[in-house]
Amino acid sequence: MPSPLQNSRFQLSDHREAKDLATLLSRVKTIDSSAAVRLQARGRVLAVWAPVMSAETLLDTVPTVLGMRALHLAEDSEIDATVEASAVLDRLARIDANDGALPVPPVMVNAAWAGVMPPSRGWTESGRLDAETVARIAHEGMRAVEEALPTNPGGAVLNTVRSRVWGSDSGEGVVSGALFGATVLGFNDTDEGFTVYSNGPWRRLSNTQGHVVSKSASAV
Repeated sequence: MPSPLQNSRFQLSDHREAKDLATLLSRVKTIDSSAAVRLQARGRVLAVWAPVMSAETLLDTVPTVLGMRALHLAEDSEIDATVEASAVLDRLARIDANDGALPVPPVMVNAAWAGVMPPSRGWTESGRLDAETVARIAHEGMRAVEEALPTNPGGAVLNTVRSRVWGSDSGEGVVSGALFGATVLGFNDTDEGFTVYSNGPWRRLSNTQGHVVSKSASAV
């Protein structure tokens, strides 16, 4: 039986958008080499959702942190697919051979985080975080995780350390893991900082480079 994505493709508006997508996916793979991404195209906008961290079992206490970058499309599209980031990168490398169109990988991936998406409406502005603060807390957290982990840590130890470091409040009700996400995905590479938005248990960091949404492990 053919996959529903077998012939799905979308057309990015220009090579700059293709380069931005490739850069984002490469950064996602530095977090997890086997990471999946969710591609949501509606009209002429493609939202690329990427996991930074999330609970893998019901007992995990790691916060949920997702990055999102919106890209412009050359034509209207309607796609919602969770696929391997590496498979999208492979197709980006051959985009010119496909008349500039990017085929969607035909194999869907089951990713628990893709079923725990934040609301699309109802956000209210609740604060600001400057770029220096975001970078400082992110790098302090990275050092704390590195120093706390023994050589070849087990899953339980890794989960405990990540929960303690990245689940702490960094200000404006935002978990530190969100600042790590903003840094590792490259959204904090400018000096503009982030506007913080709130929606129930969710927090969103937004600037012109992208968005990071998060909620603590204790939030329901």
